[in-house]
Amino acid sequence: MSLMPTVWRYLLRSYFQVFLICIASFIAALFVMRFKDIAEFATLNSNGLSIFLFSLYQLPYVLPVAIPVSCVIASMLLFQKMSHSQELTAVRASGISLRALLYPLFLAGLFLSLINFTIVADMGPRCRFWAKELSYQMTSNNPFYIFNKITDGKMTNAYVEIRTLRGGNKAKDVLLILNNRQHQRLGVLTAKELSIEGIEMQGKDVSIISSVSGEGADNYDHLVIENQESMSTEAANLSNLLHDAKWHLRPEYMNFKDLMVRLMTSRRSFWSNSYSLEVSRRLSLALTPLAFTLLGAAFGMEIGRQRTKKGILWSVALTALYLSAFIGAKSMKHFPKAAILLYFLPFVIIAIFSIRSLRRVSRGIE
Repeated sequence: MSLMPTVWRYLLRSYFQVFLICIASFIAALFVMRFKDIAEFATLNSNGLSIFLFSLYQLPYVLPVAIPVSCVIASMLLFQKMSHSQELTAVRASGISLRALLYPLFLAGLFLSLINFTIVADMGPRCRFWAKELSYQMTSNNPFYIFNKITDGKMTNAYVEIRTLRGGNKAKDVLLILNNRQHQRLGVLTAKELSIEGIEMQGKDVSIISSVSGEGADNYDHLVIENQESMSTEAANLSNLLHDAKWHLRPEYMNFKDLMVRLMTSRRSFWSNSYSLEVSRRLSLALTPLAFTLLGAAFGMEIGRQRTKKGILWSVALTALYLSAFIGAKSMKHFPKAAILLYFLPFVIIAIFSIRSLRRVSRGIE
């Protein structure tokens, strides 16, 4: 038994070395993918602390997926190395069973699952909320930033066309169409030029078309058309029209405790509830580090003198199966039962094939 602590230290050290390298690579890739959003935020705010915090708040977007993928890579490389160098054969010849060999990695996967659950249950929603708050604070006096989001298709309650946008504070030939969902009416604004001066928005040759609900027997809407050679208003007024006031009530912005309270007090059944879908999504992500660690270990072990790529292909296929099912479940909000099934069914498939592979290795079958 004196050999076990030494073997466990070796396994855990090798496992976490590769794991940390993979996590660092994913974080670097995240900042590359999110560079546009960070750069747009930096153009609106010269405060270095706010820019740093906004960048930091992007980490929970990638960590819940980066951690399990790093787990499968780390465990697979560890056991492939031990197989190719005959360390696995030597350890098994010393009387250590596969179950005892996998035990420290099981604990490591369980520890990383708890970390992943903390991220998706509490840290992720909080960082998402704080990043949204920072964006709203920075854009409250500059609606041109929101114009870019509308143009990119990130906001669906408005449409905008701009011929030229200079320096983030002056736009020419602007067409803005707003969808007032509360009154189910459209509003149109056209301007030859819009510019930001301090906290004021200045406009030239501005036309506004809106409607007023009618009263009386006919109940017809009254069309209001305003033409102004020049206009001045607080920029925050236009920003408030474009903002979604209910974004913070969405399930993805709630921590796990509030989400469970909403789920318990909801009048809808569990199988037709948006809160149950969000709970299932977070629990699914929380289980992936443990499942992927055992997956990589099961298919990283090789027996025989000839090297084979079957284990790698199986690991890639099962990892892709989970990720595809996860993405598919997120897009099936109108079919909650099928979505919840897709969140958890891949774990059953991964467990079956991983146990089958470990049994074959323990019996010496290639």
